[in-house]
Amino acid sequence: MWWLLKFVVCVVLFDLGHGQSYGSCDYTYSYSSYAVGYIQSPNWSNYYTPGTNCRFTIQAPPRHYLYAQCYDMYLPSSYGCYYDKLLVSPSGDSTLSGAQVYCGTTPFNVATNGSKLVVALQTSPYLNGGRFRCQITAIPVKCNCGSRKTPLIVGGKPTQANEFPMMAAIIEISSKSLVCGATIITNRHSLTAAHCIAGRSITNSALLVGDQNMNIGTDTPYAKLMRISTFTVHGQYSASTKANDIALVRTVDEIIFDAGVSRACLPYIYQNTNFNNVYLEALGWGTLDFGERLATELQKVSLQVVNQTSCRTQLSGMNTVQDSQICTYTPGKDSCQYDSGGPLLYTDQSGGTVYAIGVINYGITCASKYPSVSARVTSYLSWIETNTGYDFCEKA
Repeated sequence: MWWLLKFVVCVVLFDLGHGQSYGSCDYTYSYSSYAVGYIQSPNWSNYYTPGTNCRFTIQAPPRHYLYAQCYDMYLPSSYGCYYDKLLVSPSGDSTLSGAQVYCGTTPFNVATNGSKLVVALQTSPYLNGGRFRCQITAIPVKCNCGSRKTPLIVGGKPTQANEFPMMAAIIEISSKSLVCGATIITNRHSLTAAHCIAGRSITNSALLVGDQNMNIGTDTPYAKLMRISTFTVHGQYSASTKANDIALVRTVDEIIFDAGVSRACLPYIYQNTNFNNVYLEALGWGTLDFGERLATELQKVSLQVVNQTSCRTQLSGMNTVQDSQICTYTPGKDSCQYDSGGPLLYTDQSGGTVYAIGVINYGITCASKYPSVSARVTSYLSWIETNTGYDFCEKA
């Protein structure tokens, strides 16, 4: 829908002692998805009255951004735009702190950082007036998760370089050795197993992203070792029962997403799916068999999900399998030592989107006759949201 926002001449009160007041020329608009509208100076396409001051606040729905195209600019020029000016806050700050400042006759475009835009016209009573008009569009943010290059670990095979850009690893800095796998889920957070980091030194740990061959370091330009700021172990994790074996790793610096590094989608759309008999892909640099050497290249293996009843029966007397866990078994194939914390991934065949379904927890040796057990990510979506504070676009 095309919206035309018409404005009347504003009565402006300017209190030199307490800052700018916009009086009746202070407007707020709520845009729906893909809505297009205009903000403009009073009396447009004529000039505004000198001394006019107006503010426009535009709010888009969550997980949207606003794109402003200010194509009609006729404001008097002054050094530093000291007199008449258009203030634009892409962060949506109502006080316009740190706002971008424009004047003169040069058109400009601005995209917001979030779903709110604030624009203010502030003018001097001593000049001759001017005009402006901006077209503003509410655009959904593209959900940038779950990409892979192509639509073990025992019995597995090497992945292509950066085939799974959401794959990460926890590294011990002092020994430069692999600790566990991890899955990138935000630009600051990765999922791993609680037993991987419980009691571990943060200062002696790092998160490796974008890598393929751990022994080379030059096989991909995306590999980066990142400092860790916090470990968050699930509050009800039990080392003895292996329940709630899930944790978050937060990096000091933002994880920059590019062709070799990105995040997995969380499985909101699969909250009621048990995945019984479905094949999931496990990833890791762990040992190629129990007690054998570590893999140099990232390995992948396809593992079939076992229903809970069968899994509980097979593991009875060892550990109690919880509803919040998921079991996998494929003869001759398995995750193995040092693969803990890594992902079980499901690739949607219709769109090729990759979802993090499990976090590898434990098995009885490697590729034995028993199923392996992982944390079921759908059971921890609320916990992940609370502890990351991230707005997951795939939730919509």
